[in-house]
Amino acid sequence: MWGSLIGVFLGALAVGYFLGGIAADRWPSRAVFSGVVFVAGALVMFIPAVAPRLLDAIGLADLGPRVSPLMAALALFFLPGVVMGMVSPFAVRLRAQTVATIGNVAGMLYALSTVGSITGTLLASFVLIAVMGLSQIVYVLGGTLLVLAMVGWLHGRRIGTAVGGAVASVLLAVSLPLASSPPPEMIRFVKDTVYHRITVSDEFQIRYLKLDNYWQSGLDLTEPRRTVFGYSDYLHLPLLFRPDARRVLIVGLGGGTVPARYHQDYGNLRVDVVELDPVVIRVSRRYFGVPSDDRLRSVAQDGRLYIARTSERYDIVLLDAYLIDTIPFHLATREFYQVVKAALTPGGVVGSNIIGALSGPRSALFRAMYKTFREVFATVYVFPVDWRRYGGPESLRNIIVIGTDRPALSMQDILAAAERAAQTPGVTLPRFLDAAGDLYSEPIPTSDVPLLTDDYAPVELLIQRR
Repeated sequence: MWGSLIGVFLGALAVGYFLGGIAADRWPSRAVFSGVVFVAGALVMFIPAVAPRLLDAIGLADLGPRVSPLMAALALFFLPGVVMGMVSPFAVRLRAQTVATIGNVAGMLYALSTVGSITGTLLASFVLIAVMGLSQIVYVLGGTLLVLAMVGWLHGRRIGTAVGGAVASVLLAVSLPLASSPPPEMIRFVKDTVYHRITVSDEFQIRYLKLDNYWQSGLDLTEPRRTVFGYSDYLHLPLLFRPDARRVLIVGLGGGTVPARYHQDYGNLRVDVVELDPVVIRVSRRYFGVPSDDRLRSVAQDGRLYIARTSERYDIVLLDAYLIDTIPFHLATREFYQVVKAALTPGGVVGSNIIGALSGPRSALFRAMYKTFREVFATVYVFPVDWRRYGGPESLRNIIVIGTDRPALSMQDILAAAERAAQTPGVTLPRFLDAAGDLYSEPIPTSDVPLLTDDYAPVELLIQRR
């Protein structure tokens, strides 16, 4: 995604620089310059109006994780980027009085442009996104360009500043309500953060959490203990291999379905959750009822950084920070799993939720991660969610991979452990036996997939192959 955005903007600026130079030499006037700025502002203001339907159409076309972001970036940002690129050479042409000073003028303007870019990046990242929605930010930026164009057009007249201020007030008054209009009735919460676009919606009796375009969690409002997404039940399987566990670490929170269930069903466990986005933590508590007490603690931090720094040791570590089309590569490498292993107590267990296929042309990502798991842990179990009931080995699904240094258990031992767990007082999870019965014991070839390391982890290429 970032490659698409950066590539489109650089390409647009290159075209804009070229066209701006031609236009500046042909029409070197302040009026034309102000017109260019005005058109740029108008195009920017137009982006939020067309973005929702355009992005929905591209999403429905299913062009893939590479082409879809590229097409979206082209459609939304290329033309505004071209017009914005025309501003710099035009400004140089108007500002330079003689050939002898053109170098100084160009250097000063490009230095100011770079400082402005840095300031805008920091301001957006650390301030604006935290207090305003993306649409609101775009409206304000577009309105600012329109105001600057009007001020430039009226430059030299006494009424210029007054008119510019009036136009700015009108544009801000119009743009802010447009950007902050109330969401549809089914939408309970929408916010753009530094990391995600977070959406909470109620559909019939189910409340869903969505991060960007990916469904994360579901909560049955009429029956909160009912499992909505089946894979979350399978994330209890590590308890079969460490029934005496007392401390659990979960990397990735989402709506908090898994940690909340651990907290409810296992009164002797203390659960720590590490979630990158602090807004996700607040949303999980407010809309999904995730508790916060001495037995369930949530920390806003990168999962790998937290594990590397903590002095705590855990009996179970759960990794649930992967999405279907995006994987933080630094949470999928041999070195990361070694860091996780070092944070385990002797005989500790790691469980990881991976989306992939067991075999066939879409299995490369899963098999590479499985190969990496095997590099670190002596015993590895694979539990594909519902693979015996729906689809087959070549179907995409959630796959729970469990690693430990304990001796391997047989299928009979695992089923017996599941039977005991299901009968534990207070445990309400209904699918222990079904989940344990989905143990996959077929050979998993890994000779044609890479070992994922900090030096080489081509997870995006493996996803693209899928």
